[in-house]
Amino acid sequence: MAIYAAMFWNVRDSVRKGYSDFAIYYCAGTMVRQGLGHQLYDDATQFKVQQEFSPDVAIRLGALPYNHPPFEALLFVPFTYVPYPWAFALWDLANLAMLMSLPFLLRPHLPQLQNYPSPLWVLTSLGFFPIFAALLQGQDAIMLLFLYALAFVCLKRNRDAFAGGWLALGLFKPHLVLPLIFLLLVQGRKRILFGFVPIAAMLALVSIAIVGTEGIVLYPHYVAHLEDTLARGAIVPSDMPNLRGMLDLLFLGIPHMVTAILATSLALFLFAAMECRRVGQNIFDLQFCLAAITTVLVSYHAMIYDLSVLMVPLLLLANALSGKGKFRGWRSVLTMVAVATFFFPPLTLFLSTREHRSALLGWGLLVWLFGIAGEISLRITPRGSVAGV
Repeated sequence: MAIYAAMFWNVRDSVRKGYSDFAIYYCAGTMVRQGLGHQLYDDATQFKVQQEFSPDVAIRLGALPYNHPPFEALLFVPFTYVPYPWAFALWDLANLAMLMSLPFLLRPHLPQLQNYPSPLWVLTSLGFFPIFAALLQGQDAIMLLFLYALAFVCLKRNRDAFAGGWLALGLFKPHLVLPLIFLLLVQGRKRILFGFVPIAAMLALVSIAIVGTEGIVLYPHYVAHLEDTLARGAIVPSDMPNLRGMLDLLFLGIPHMVTAILATSLALFLFAAMECRRVGQNIFDLQFCLAAITTVLVSYHAMIYDLSVLMVPLLLLANALSGKGKFRGWRSVLTMVAVATFFFPPLTLFLSTREHRSALLGWGLLVWLFGIAGEISLRITPRGSVAGV
């Protein structure tokens, strides 16, 4: 924590000037407030607006592109009524409030962790490097973590439609929501669609109102163009702790890289789907963990801060392992070592800020995933038994 606090203090001037990713949200909110929603995906207009509130960013020769769906821009309109540095501080305070709500949301469903005080839960969250990165950049990943937590609580209470609604609100990062939805459907939770579909449709209508039908048609092409061109250096595949980043480090420059990524992602997704279909006593928490980790790994675009959503699986795993009273062999130990790497600042900071090799952390996620799959295998019941939730 002390290392993270010192780093935050050292970069405070850069944050104030607008170097952080929060600039894209402030820019999008400003454009919507000024009636420029139909130009939301125009690089020249984005750059002009960004120059108005962050003219001192020397490394920025063009717009830091806003690549999120139109509806999310509406959320940041209120923040644009205050100067950029104040808006950044308010957004981080909102993120901290969401982090502080996690103990109250999750504690009733994590019996082995109920005796730990809420401040310890929050400090643990702040020590998780992806969450620190999200706060440092002013990213929206913690908001998605909050929605993951709400969805999990609803699923535990068998309120699947509400869970679907919460996850639909997370479609500002569709690549980190849709795979999770599919893996929940594999478990037979079809009622999530009753909440997911109406909310998704509403957000689509809001997006059309902001950018128009032409803007909606343009958006997928805009995102694909940014991925193809790597957004003039803003997108670094080797910095992605997912399958795309891992394969980029191993086989940089090989032909048909996209095909290889898609084939590997499909194989892992099918493996996760089979694990999610298993029936066992009290294995839903582990299956949710596995589904969330798989979602991150197979997502084509996932930066280190996007792993903030894995704070929910981390707490679920801690609860599951604590419930056994002791580690069950090398598998559990290896899994916990993989998790611990995300709490070791010298390694995470070295890989992410200096070497831009966060993709190496993806191997830790794979170990984490297969460790959970092993735990599920130990708890499955014979065919025909009823699964515990």
